[in-house]
Amino acid sequence: MDRPRSPFGRKTVVFGSDFRQVLPVIRKGTRAQIVAASLRKSYLWESMIHLKLFRNMRAQSDPWFADYLLRIGDGTEETNSESEIRLLDDVCVPYTGSDCDLDGLIDHIFPMLDENMSNPSYITSRAILGEQMVYHSFDFAFDDPHNYYTPEFLNALTHPANGLCNDTRLVVRGFQRNSIDTEIVIGQHARKRIFVPRIPLCFSDGEMFPFQFKRKQHPVRLSFAMTVNKAQGQTIPNVSVHLPKPVFFHGQLYVALSIATSRTNIKILIIPATDDNNKKTKKKGLKKSSVINDGIYTKNIV
Repeated sequence: MDRPRSPFGRKTVVFGSDFRQVLPVIRKGTRAQIVAASLRKSYLWESMIHLKLFRNMRAQSDPWFADYLLRIGDGTEETNSESEIRLLDDVCVPYTGSDCDLDGLIDHIFPMLDENMSNPSYITSRAILGEQMVYHSFDFAFDDPHNYYTPEFLNALTHPANGLCNDTRLVVRGFQRNSIDTEIVIGQHARKRIFVPRIPLCFSDGEMFPFQFKRKQHPVRLSFAMTVNKAQGQTIPNVSVHLPKPVFFHGQLYVALSIATSRTNIKILIIPATDDNNKKTKKKGLKKSSVINDGIYTKNIV
């Protein structure tokens, strides 16, 4: 270090963040604690040089949609009397109360599945069902007073040089006795074949269990859908958003919409909730206003 008393020893360090997105997750934290954990509340914030990006590269083919996302993220989109914003008519799946509503949302992601089974680009951007294969994990409790394992070790198989990190999307190409043959489908390592073995994962959160245990398993998870928070930062070619309840946290609606590349690639299904007191449907996530402003409305928390 050139100057150990200076931040980072006077070395250049680059931080990146979109403060319109979901804030850091603090377990059992209050609103004040969550806000305090963000980069903008760091004592180093004032000593940093602030550079802003002005072009949405993900949605550059749809400038109107990019501007719409900014208005949602900044909280400047026009609202109704209940502080709800109107969603785009062409991205919303009409709600009728039948099972066909969710089927229509799924069909947006998997249209004409039988006709596209041999299409590589179709397969690599979607989840495809295959032959069942069962792998058993091995769990055992242990007492480790030194707690050698950090939380980062517990959640992810991290090997950036090979393109493996948390949230890497893979397509299974084959099942071996002790490993899974996979192919990376996104990013600069796309089409790279990776054999994923079982590895020991140690869960060390003492708040959830009174003991510690180690599990040996494949560090992958089958995913047909993911939460809004988990999808943050990803670009998904075909997106369906299912909101049985309105979003409840800062930036969640912005994240849910911004993973799409244009408004033609995203569909949203909002389910109205039932008000037991009035014995009728109270549309918390879905609101119909007057004929002039008729549309689908939902909460946006910024």
